[in-house]
Amino acid sequence: MQRQLSIGKSEDAVSPVIGTVLILAIMITITGTMLAWGIPQIQQSEAYAIYTSAQNNLLNFDADLDHVITQGEGASRTSTVSFSSGTFVKRDNLDEIRYYYTTVSWSDPKIVGVKEGSTDFAMLDRNEVVDDYRVTLSYPNTCYDSENNEVTYEIVTQEECEDFDYTWVSSGTQWTGTTSAAVVSEFPYPLTYGTSATYTSTANTTQIGGFYIYGTDALSYRYSSVSGVFKLRMFNGGMFADEPGGDFYTASSPLTRTISDSESYKSFTVYQTDYTISSAAKSLSAGNFIFDARNEGGNDISLEVYSVRIGVTGETSDGLKNYYTDLDFIEQTDNFFTTADSVLLAKDYGMLSAEEDVVFSQSTSFDFRILERSINVNFNLR
Repeated sequence: MQRQLSIGKSEDAVSPVIGTVLILAIMITITGTMLAWGIPQIQQSEAYAIYTSAQNNLLNFDADLDHVITQGEGASRTSTVSFSSGTFVKRDNLDEIRYYYTTVSWSDPKIVGVKEGSTDFAMLDRNEVVDDYRVTLSYPNTCYDSENNEVTYEIVTQEECEDFDYTWVSSGTQWTGTTSAAVVSEFPYPLTYGTSATYTSTANTTQIGGFYIYGTDALSYRYSSVSGVFKLRMFNGGMFADEPGGDFYTASSPLTRTISDSESYKSFTVYQTDYTISSAAKSLSAGNFIFDARNEGGNDISLEVYSVRIGVTGETSDGLKNYYTDLDFIEQTDNFFTTADSVLLAKDYGMLSAEEDVVFSQSTSFDFRILERSINVNFNLR
């Protein structure tokens, strides 16, 4: 009896200790789980809420910009935009867009190497109709630094350019040359944003096609958080978004117009926008702002063509290519030269220089338009 009573008293003494240890262990586990999983989840939700709020504000602004861009010179809109975190800034020439076109159905120039800063590029006829091309390049107002063989985009006036002993190239300056072993070279100034070209066969004067090179300004939003970096890019009447772990996608479609006629298209129109900022501040952080946007006008380019090829280079390029590819009349096409073209072309313009562009072509001609628009944006605290 005494032995059994002693054992019973011992069990009563141990049980509270075990219970206390178990409770502490459970509390530590719950606290650790909260710290390791719960708080990061809360922080990520908060970051996403900040980002989506900024995105919704910019989508509203983008809708106002669409009206400004499409309504013609002098059109303006005022928008209210708020950011609780992140930065907003205009970025010059964030992406490069190249439009190639053909004005005949019997030739299909394959061109590789056209881009800002290029001093040569290659082209030959996929249809093997044209032996050699005659190419005419037209330059915009350009300040050329001959010592470094580059264009200085920071200088925009002739007076400033000449003060630095650089060469001022006036708008409309042209150069004409021909392909040599399918390469165009020896033009006096590198290709730059605003350069355009036309080409014919050396056998006659019929225009076969041409191209335009644009640097695309973007109104850019960036927000760094515990989840990663969120980015928004606004250009050409559209907005592209990049969320952590993903790629740029279309949040709001760029301005594109098409008119169909049965199974073919009668017209295809794109807008090409440049932005200027008249505010004293060139970037914004958290706050509530009034954005004023005004259409300063621009050129309307209209061409009767059989095909359009769109090449894009830059951070947003994949998103823009995917947008165009999703249109029901455009496909992606690889452009590069092989040894079957020539050993020289394959060496300098082969797979390492391959360009994956989007192409729209049809057997009947259609109207292709590029509507260039300069948009002035001014922002002030609300």
